[in-house]
Amino acid sequence: MSTTPKSNLAVAAASDHLISRGALLALKLLAILAVLYTLYFSQTLLVPVCVAAFIALFSSPLVRALGVIYIPKPAAALMVIGALLGGISYLFGLLVEPATRWLKVIPTLSDKLANEMGEMSKSFTAIKESVMSGSATGDSGDSIEKAMDSTLHSAVSVLAETTALFAIQVGAVVVITYFFLVFGEELMRHVVKARSTFSAKKSTVVVFQAIQNDISRYVLVISLINVGLGLATAGAMKLLGVEDALLWGALATLLNFAPYVGPMLLAVILTGVGFMEFSSWEAVVMVPGAFLILNFIECQFITPTLLGQRFNMNPLLVVLWMFVWGWLWGAVGMLIAIPLLVCGRILATHLDLMGRWVGVLDGGYETDADEPPASGAASSNTQR
Repeated sequence: MSTTPKSNLAVAAASDHLISRGALLALKLLAILAVLYTLYFSQTLLVPVCVAAFIALFSSPLVRALGVIYIPKPAAALMVIGALLGGISYLFGLLVEPATRWLKVIPTLSDKLANEMGEMSKSFTAIKESVMSGSATGDSGDSIEKAMDSTLHSAVSVLAETTALFAIQVGAVVVITYFFLVFGEELMRHVVKARSTFSAKKSTVVVFQAIQNDISRYVLVISLINVGLGLATAGAMKLLGVEDALLWGALATLLNFAPYVGPMLLAVILTGVGFMEFSSWEAVVMVPGAFLILNFIECQFITPTLLGQRFNMNPLLVVLWMFVWGWLWGAVGMLIAIPLLVCGRILATHLDLMGRWVGVLDGGYETDADEPPASGAASSNTQR
């Protein structure tokens, strides 16, 4: 009888512990939902800031190099931004005409695909009638054609509606990038001065330099790899006799910034191009096939060799991460998703935000990933 009150107290304590854990979990879920909600509805503000920050991280070494030859930082920033805008404008001028021409032939592509699919459906009519008697299949070609036209016209209308907003955001990116390049380091020095202890100041400097160096190296190497892939793709399309090979090379460069998803999208586009350019199935398949072979060589050999294990990410998490940011911020979100993931991994590593859970982000190239770390290996794992 004397143990009953103690047992009741133990049960009550265990119940309170479960309730507190459930409440903590609910608060964490609500916090995640609040962050996603904020990111989604503030994309017009945050997207230009994030894009400008990455451009500034990438181009700040050029500004410092110009400062070595006594060019003032505001003038150096204007020179770097002007060079970037000039290069982009030049490429846009080269590609706008072929891109416009291909947009005009989209209805022709839909008609040709509808005819091909209609012929395929007619070849299966006898089998379908033997299995399902009385089924109406005469209008299959018309329904396919209507579906293709509806989908393509919807995509073009959405693109037209977002053009004005895109122009405004491009202007905001240019302005914010300039101020990042001119006043970013000064702001960082004030942040370091505001820290109370020397260890905190040192940690802030180390994290900032790590982010700047790693993101700059990542963006530079990935950009060079993607440009190389674009040139190789353009050369392959030229050898295959595909019209406007430079346009497809430029698309390969741009879409490869979104791993896995971008190349798959370009393979679909090149399949449609093959339908327009050639009549035989073998030639049609060669168009996306050549790009997929080049992309396989790039992602399996070139990128791991040049970037190494430091930026190696789990492919499943990369794809899921890109889909999340694509849902939040659209195409721009998918393009900047991987730099955001790299930046988050650097912060988590240097600030020990995730502990050993940061290893979940690792990819599958390591052979000793399943081996338990030896004593003293924690610091080397952090540096990797």
